[in-house]
Order: sequence, then C-alpha cells, then structure tokens
Amino acid sequence: MNKGQVKNIIIILLLTITVFSVYKFISSLREKYELLNSLNLTKQQVATLEEDKQNLLQEIEKDKQLQQKLTQQNSRLKEYLMAGKVRLAKLFKAHGEAQKAFDQVNSKFSLLKVENTALLEEKERIVKENESLKAKLTSVIELKSAIRQLKKQAQKVGIQIIKKTDTIKTLEGNQGYVIKDGKPYNPAKVKIEVIPASVK
Repeated sequence: MNKGQVKNIIIILLLTITVFSVYKFISSLREKYELLNSLNLTKQQVATLEEDKQNLLQEIEKDKQLQQKLTQQNSRLKEYLMAGKVRLAKLFKAHGEAQKAFDQVNSKFSLLKVENTALLEEKERIVKENESLKAKLTSVIELKSAIRQLKKQAQKVGIQIIKKTDTIKTLEGNQGYVIKDGKPYNPAKVKIEVIPASVK
C-alpha cells in the first residue's frame, strides 16, 4: 500500500469518526432538548399540582371551619331540643291540670244544670200552685172549702199533739219502780200556784 492510500484510509476513518461523533453529539443534544422539554412540562405539572394542593388545603380549611360551625350549630340545636323537651313537659303538665280543672268545672256545670232543671220544675209547680191558690182565693166557694180543709188539718194536728203529750206523760212515770238502775227514783215535783181572782 502506498502512502496515498493509507492517507485516504486515515482520512476516511477520521471522517467516519467525525461523522459518528457529530451524529452522537446531535443525538445527545436532541435527548437533552427533549429532556428539557419534558422537564418544562413537569415543572408546569408541578406548578399545577402545587396550585391544586393549595386549593385542596384551602378547601380542607374551609371544611374544618364548616365542620366547626356545624358542631356549634349541632350543640345549639341540642340545647334547643332539651329546652323544647322541658317546655313540652311543662305544657303537658299544664294541659293535664287544665284538663282536670275543665273536668271539675264541667261536672259542676252539669250539676248546676240538673239543679237548674229541678229549680225550673219547682218554679213551674209553685206558679201552678200560686195560680190555683189565686183561683181559690178569688172565689167564695173555693175559700170555704179551703177553710174546711184547714180546720180538718188543725183537728188532725191537735189530735196528734194530744197523743204525743199522753205518751210523754206515761213515759214520765216510774213504771212501778221505787229504785231504778240502782238509784232511787223520784218523779219530778210539780209546783202548783193558785192566784186568786180579783174581786170586783
């Protein structure tokens, strides 16, 4: 081989190495560029994720505040419920007492109604008697018959009084005992006073 061929082979070899190196360099630059592009996308994604994270943290904080408010409202509602139960118990008690009072008033009212009915009937009877008495008193014949009835009633009453006094007198006696129930029996002494009549 002559020097020219060796020189050409070396130049070809060097050119091949150079082309290969340039190719490798370009391909590495391409990879770096793609990596940078992918890194830029990742940075945007990280920024988006960071923003999402901040949003989520704010929402979590809002949820915590809302939960605290709901807990406070829940405790207030429990207090209202307890107060409502107490009020309801008082109302039921008052209703029971009012119902008792109403029942008592109702029973008194029904009694008064019955009494009123009886009084009205009594009034009607008295009015009828009054009218019949007026009729009797206005006519002479009726007056005479009423006087006769009164005389008969007076006689009956007189007879009854006499019978009663007779029984009282017989009861006052000692019934033949000188000693009764272990005690001497003395009938009541009667004091008789005689007053002389005035002489004219």
